[in-house]
Amino acid sequence: MYKLLFFLHKSDDDSLQQHFKDITIKHLSKIMGKEIKIAKVEDNLLLEEKYSHFCEIAAPSRYEMDKLMNTKAGKELNKDLMDFHSDITVITINYGNDN
Repeated sequence: MYKLLFFLHKSDDDSLQQHFKDITIKHLSKIMGKEIKIAKVEDNLLLEEKYSHFCEIAAPSRYEMDKLMNTKAGKELNKDLMDFHSDITVITINYGNDN
């Protein structure tokens, strides 16, 4: 299994949260073909960067995730993240055999 984890940086700017909810999540939902839920980050005391919200998408393999990210919705997400990258952290997780 291959996952992309999206963490929204904590900020007093409400427009960032709105952007994450209205645009980023919309792209992720299109990519996955289902509703993507947002979780509130309640605590991350051991990290210097603080986060307010989190979501994730998963595919069976990195190859499958690459296919999803090369769709029209995936390209729209990448374009959105170019402008939004300083306010979000994306972490990739690979549960595959190629560890």
